[in-house]
Amino acid sequence: KSIAISIAWYIETIRSAFTSALNGGLIMSRALLKIARQKGVSFVPEKHEDTSIDEIASYVFAGLGFYFQFKMGFKVPFPFNIILMPFEMAEYWIRW
Repeated sequence: KSIAISIAWYIETIRSAFTSALNGGLIMSRALLKIARQKGVSFVPEKHEDTSIDEIASYVFAGLGFYFQFKMGFKVPFPFNIILMPFEMAEYWIRW
């Protein structure tokens, strides 16, 4: 039973990382398009609804973000792991 829970927890970790990567990629692509629009880049439209360039760029950023999380083993990187240590300890206690 505990093995099944561990597997389910790992699958949920992957699913959450994928969802977070998609959301973060979309936020980043729209922010970069807004910055490019402010700088006067000609091919960037006024509204992101007029084009699909933000979605295409978001998939690229999402892929990079998920790859980074996967390579880190879904762990928190260095400067944040010290700050978030109480939450990591609580998560470890909940998992095992």
